[in-house]
Amino acid sequence: MRRWIAAVAAVLAGSVLSTGVAEAQAPPSPVQRLKQQFGEHVGLRISDLGRIYRDGKPAVTIWRKGRVEFDTAGVYGTDTVGRTELGKGVVRELENQLGQRLGSTRVICFPDEAYLSGPGYETWLPEGKTWLGLIGPANIKQTAALPQIVNVFEPATLGTLLSHATSRKKGSYGTILQGAVTLRTLYKVSPSFRDRLAGPPSARSGRIPIGFRLWLDRAHLARRLTTTWKQPLPGRPRSHTTTVADTRYTGWGSPVTLTPPPPEDTADAGRVGPDFPAPAVLPIG
Repeated sequence: MRRWIAAVAAVLAGSVLSTGVAEAQAPPSPVQRLKQQFGEHVGLRISDLGRIYRDGKPAVTIWRKGRVEFDTAGVYGTDTVGRTELGKGVVRELENQLGQRLGSTRVICFPDEAYLSGPGYETWLPEGKTWLGLIGPANIKQTAALPQIVNVFEPATLGTLLSHATSRKKGSYGTILQGAVTLRTLYKVSPSFRDRLAGPPSARSGRIPIGFRLWLDRAHLARRLTTTWKQPLPGRPRSHTTTVADTRYTGWGSPVTLTPPPPEDTADAGRVGPDFPAPAVLPIG
């Protein structure tokens, strides 16, 4: 009897131990993996391609690429180079006429300051200055968010995508999730999206779905996100715009240390003129 009791005890102990080991080896969730990336002077590279169509015709194309730096709380700074084209081939046609490239816009953004350089900002720059500085959170809301409106660097936003996925496809490369979230849901969970709007979306706009496809690598980190959403044009209910964004994420965990441009090359936007335009907001009613 004693031997039988000892054998049962050994089996039970082994079962508990095996269960504990299995639980300990369970892979972290994508949200946990994201939080594990947060630390001083580390980050990754991003690249964006965004297109806005009006009634099915291309109206705006936005390219962007650069680096993201984290701190222990999340995104600390971004340094991106971008280019925007209105219509189809308008910028290239103008470059051909001028015989020169118009160049790209570079934006370096931190929590309370941002620096902009490139075409479109020369008007506001005194002679000898190449950077325009914006100070204060209210002035920099739009500088680092385009063209992707869904921010997977926010744990709550990433978790919302995961919970709204209606299909999951696993492979040797990782997992592809597909689904949709409404503008109202995104507004509730995403601080960066709230920053881009003048206020909460209306009841009608809040129901607009944002379709998404999210690629996770084998380490459960985002490697690609595509989003698509459509909304009617203000005052023209029969016309609409469709926004499609495709963002790639590479080099997770890379060393990244971003710095502002030299002060001697920077002009304060608050001093370059009283008519400097206020940050734009997304046209969502």
